Amino acid sequence: MLQLLMTQERPPLPTMHVPPYLVNEYYDDRYFDVVNAIEEAKHIFFQGTGIMDTLCAAGPGRKEFIIGETGFGAGRLLIALMDFLDNSGITDIAITYNSVELHPVTSERMASILSGFRTEACPLIDLLVSAYSRIEISKPGWHQIQLTRPFGIITLNLWIGEALDMVHALSTPCDAWFLDGHGPKKNPAMWRHELLMAIGEKTVTGGAVATFTVAGAVRRGLTDVGFSVEQRPGVGGKKAVLKGVKG
Repeated sequence: MLQLLMTQERPPLPTMHVPPYLVNEYYDDRYFDVVNAIEEAKHIFFQGTGIMDTLCAAGPGRKEFIIGETGFGAGRLLIALMDFLDNSGITDIAITYNSVELHPVTSERMASILSGFRTEACPLIDLLVSAYSRIEISKPGWHQIQLTRPFGIITLNLWIGEALDMVHALSTPCDAWFLDGHGPKKNPAMWRHELLMAIGEKTVTGGAVATFTVAGAVRRGLTDVGFSVEQRPGVGGKKAVLKGVKG
């Protein structure tokens, strides 16, 4: 293996300000908020799943944390997470980051998609793009990248293929899930009950899930599979976002 009802979707595309390379042609939707993608990630996903609280509570010694993500895209959440942890002041962290992508982008397009926040994260973008360029994205299944950071080690396990297959392939349940595929209207398969059920089964008791959508079907689906779900204040163009804790 070499070392992805009431609905709130992403706000409409501002047509004059979204370059074509930021739009996923398979879903006619942008990859992320073009205004402040790093801060959006921190608010929705990292605060929403309480990563910092968990790591701080772990005390001294090696702190291991397993994340699952639905929708790797161009690696925006991974970049944001490394930036977040680099500036956390916590060390000796080992992050396992399991993600999935059905339609992987080239490393050149990844660099273009991430170019909007080079001011905040240029070295991290270059690091990820360089490592990602060595992945055979035409080959289905698991690919692994390990990156050393000031906080410790982060291991990306990227599944090229379908999200349900990735979740079933996980041997260890996750401490937190980032549900970041395109919204339910654009990509309903990413939010189907069968997938949410599998995610619930691959989450530790007390583990967390966070997502940008507050769609009623998503709320009910997460509740059905054992998460206690609540809305949190949104960020940017989003009025509200979701978090859940596995009972």
